[in-house]
Amino acid sequence: MMHHWPQRLGNVNFPLSSTTLSFVGILLCLLGCFAPRALATNTAASTKVQYKLLHRVSYVHPADQIRNGQLYLPDSPGPHPAILLIHGGGWADGSNHNNGVNFLAPRLAMRGWVVFNINYRLVRQGGAFPKDVEDVKNALAWMILHAKQYRINPNAIIPVGLSAGAHLALMAAYTIKAHRFPATKYPHVPLHVKAAVGFYTPTDSSFVKWLPRKSWAYKILTRYAGPWMKLHPRRGLMMASPAFYANDGVPTLLIQGLADRLVPAFQATEMAAALKKSHVPEQVVMIPNIGHAFMSFPDKARSVGFSALLKFLHQQIASGRKPVSAAAAVQ
Repeated sequence: MMHHWPQRLGNVNFPLSSTTLSFVGILLCLLGCFAPRALATNTAASTKVQYKLLHRVSYVHPADQIRNGQLYLPDSPGPHPAILLIHGGGWADGSNHNNGVNFLAPRLAMRGWVVFNINYRLVRQGGAFPKDVEDVKNALAWMILHAKQYRINPNAIIPVGLSAGAHLALMAAYTIKAHRFPATKYPHVPLHVKAAVGFYTPTDSSFVKWLPRKSWAYKILTRYAGPWMKLHPRRGLMMASPAFYANDGVPTLLIQGLADRLVPAFQATEMAAALKKSHVPEQVVMIPNIGHAFMSFPDKARSVGFSALLKFLHQQIASGRKPVSAAAAVQ
């Protein structure tokens, strides 16, 4: 079945009618450039708050060399809403020093958000699906557990991810209710999130069925999700996809370039359509003539994406809507 590409440009909120949720090029997700460490305090105008920056904060015990993050703490009383920030890199590369997350983290902290900009296990580090999702869940549990210590409002935590990190942000948020892929290090910490945000988000892994087996994309995805697919040959691909969990979704913002050839625009609109069908609040912001990983580059698209993010975050905090939580643990 052929997909019908969106014809309308600009900031839009529309579903596509295609019944097949698929995308191409999911695996080239933001291999990313690296940027220097941010300053520990900002020197912006007085209208924005200062913040402290803690490096290499471990979210697992015992601590290891991978599962840690930069913790940005606004220098004001709080409690503060919080962002769990997740870098891209095709699940195989990248770190929390990628340009995209390095751009977002200090600017959100300046505006009064606690930001936990994390690393997680990559494929070569034992992070094949679903271990990286579990890492994100562990980071979320750590934030909830340490909310008082770091002046976090535990009822106002929002995962924000870029590319492969956006896939992980949505997977972590959407699988809380069903107790799938739990926070293995914190099994007794009730998880909850206020909403979720994805920039150029891979939403469906089932496209791999139509790829040539000798293609690079096929090899990378099967390396990431192959062991899981062998355990679950019938539904494994969908179980590794946010689209599969739309019924348990949370309020979601998807920000997407219309010219993205790695994660095409219909990924966002079809994900939004699935959420809408399940009566989950959703927003899609489409940016014309923009490709993948635009948050890594200092141009107009990054400004548009950042403005859309700030607007959505303000809406979620102002809404008073209760965070999406897990029910009692399945016995």
